[in-house]
Amino acid sequence: MSPKAKIIAETIKDGGRSTFGIIVAIVPQKMTKTGNPLAGRLITKEVKYHSLFNTNYTKVVNAQRERERCYPTFRAQENWHEKVIDKVNGSLVRNKTKNDLYLSVIVKKAEVIQYFVDGQIATPEEIAIIKEFRQVSKAPQNQGYDFDYPLQKPVIFRVISLDNIRTLKANGKVLTF
Repeated sequence: MSPKAKIIAETIKDGGRSTFGIIVAIVPQKMTKTGNPLAGRLITKEVKYHSLFNTNYTKVVNAQRERERCYPTFRAQENWHEKVIDKVNGSLVRNKTKNDLYLSVIVKKAEVIQYFVDGQIATPEEIAIIKEFRQVSKAPQNQGYDFDYPLQKPVIFRVISLDNIRTLKANGKVLTF
């Protein structure tokens, strides 16, 4: 395990109690290609994720289903990743085939701080193009919700590469990479 992974695991107390924290990461922005003047360019964004660490996705979804008076029958599907330290509640995960390390979190809120084009801060004109051609994330389709009913909230699960994390705040500590 890399030094960065060890520090993150210690800070979030991987596998310990569920805890809130903030991650700032540079992540890819998925874009549509047809008619996009920025097609073929590397588009990324800096995002601030208000997150929940050390949780079991299945339990969180079922708790949400119970709050919404649905049967708690959700089961998470098999993934491309596996938990490293705590096999039930841990947040540190690894790609099963490559051993790349990631942090799995439940996202409560995400804010885009800024966009980049080929590693440079995007201009206002580029930002307008990005906003026009970015792919919009769909709500999870496997949690058994009727998304036409406005009171129901899907559980947003993300897996963020440790390499992309710039700042992590949790348990009274702030890590900057």
